[in-house]
Amino acid sequence: MAPTKRIRNLLGHLQSLVGKTRLPDDPHLAKLCENFRRQNKKQILAKPIEESRFVIIDTETTGFHVYAGDEMVSIAMLEYKGLSSTGREYLQLINPNRPIPEESTAIHHITDQDVADSPDIAIVLPEIAEFIGDAVLIGHHINFDIRFLNKYLKREINCQLRNPYLDTMLLFTSHTGRIGQYSLEEVAECCKITVVDRHTARGDALMAGGIFSCLAPMLSNPDESVNHLYNQQFSHDPNKHEIAP
Repeated sequence: MAPTKRIRNLLGHLQSLVGKTRLPDDPHLAKLCENFRRQNKKQILAKPIEESRFVIIDTETTGFHVYAGDEMVSIAMLEYKGLSSTGREYLQLINPNRPIPEESTAIHHITDQDVADSPDIAIVLPEIAEFIGDAVLIGHHINFDIRFLNKYLKREINCQLRNPYLDTMLLFTSHTGRIGQYSLEEVAECCKITVVDRHTARGDALMAGGIFSCLAPMLSNPDESVNHLYNQQFSHDPNKHEIAP
């Protein structure tokens, strides 16, 4: 058997094992888990941008080490239909059950006292999962946020996100042809988005939403599929131009 075929067979076997993973005992959590597992990424990506549901996500945390003790302390999610906000939001402070380092508080200004009476992530995770649903996720350096969410989803519900995502930083480099890493402020400035409440989950989510609404029409037509925009973020053309003033 050719090596490529052996690898495909192994991946198929592993996927079948994942599909048989035990569901949570709680009926509500089990239903959420089933909904995530049934999501069809191809179908989500095939919908036109203008008809699609997007959720802009931003989180604040105790630090950068997802699997080495750091925890989420705040999350904001904003719903979009096409390129426009629906006005629906989910905002929540979260008790990390550990001290928030001073250097982290210096960035997002969330203290131990601020989250002392806030719920644990296990309590609010079902609400977060329901809000996300089958949306396309959007954020700046969104892999960071997704890794935290998947850590909790795997631990509490025994599943992980299968939603396609759009990274506003990658959309920016794709459109401009730039190479490198760019902060939310840098991209917002280029897109003429006012920087407000930086390093708050809602403030950063609002900026990411504004960047998405600015860049998406430059990369795809609204009646094109989300898949076209999804693929654009992984392309790079050095001959592209800066955003017009």
